[in-house]
Amino acid sequence: MMGINNSQLAGQPQATVGSTDDNAKAVVKPRHPESRLQSDWLFLYEKLPSNQWYSSDYAYKTSGWLNVHTNIRKRQRILKQLTEEHLMGALNWENYRSQVLQRISMHVLKLHQHHSVEDRGFFPEFVSSYPQLKRGFEILENDHVKLDALLDELLGLNDELAKAEQEDKFLVERLHKNLVAGTDFLSQHLTDEEDLVVPILGLRDG
Repeated sequence: MMGINNSQLAGQPQATVGSTDDNAKAVVKPRHPESRLQSDWLFLYEKLPSNQWYSSDYAYKTSGWLNVHTNIRKRQRILKQLTEEHLMGALNWENYRSQVLQRISMHVLKLHQHHSVEDRGFFPEFVSSYPQLKRGFEILENDHVKLDALLDELLGLNDELAKAEQEDKFLVERLHKNLVAGTDFLSQHLTDEEDLVVPILGLRDG
C-alpha cells in the first residue's frame, strides 16, 4: 500500500462543510448530491474525511474496500461505453457481443457476491458497533434489493444477447437503458456506502 497517496482521489467529489452561522458548528454533508444519508450519521466521516482514506495512516485498512468499489465502477463504465460505441456504429456486432457477454456475467456474479457478504456479515457487524447508524445501513440494504433487480434484468438481457445471431438494435438499446440506470444508482449507492463504511474501517483497531 506504500505507493498509494492522496493524488489518487483527485477528481472525486469531497464532502462539503457548510454553516448558516459563522459561530455555529459546521455541518458535514454526504459527498453525493442526491445522498439519502443524514448529516448526523457522518460523525465518523467527520473524523476521517475522504481526503485521508488513502493516506499512509489508513490505506492498509481502507484501500481493500475502496479498490472493490473502484473495480465495480470500472466494470460498469466499460459495459456502458461498449454499448454506446456499438449504438454509435463505432463497434461492430460481432466484437460487441464477444466483449460484452462474458463481462456482464462476471460483473453480475461479483456484485451479487459483494452484496451478500455485506448484508450477511459486514453490515450487521457495523450496526452492532454503531447502533445509531442502523437506519443508514438499512438504506444500503434496500439499495441492494433494487440493484439486484437491475442486475437480474441485465443478466436476462445478456442471455438474449447470447442467443441473438443477428444484430438486434432494440436489444442493445434495452441493455443501454439498464446500464445507464445501473450506473446512476451505483454512483449514489457506492458513494453513500463509502461515507458510512470507510471511516469505520479506518478508525477501528487492528
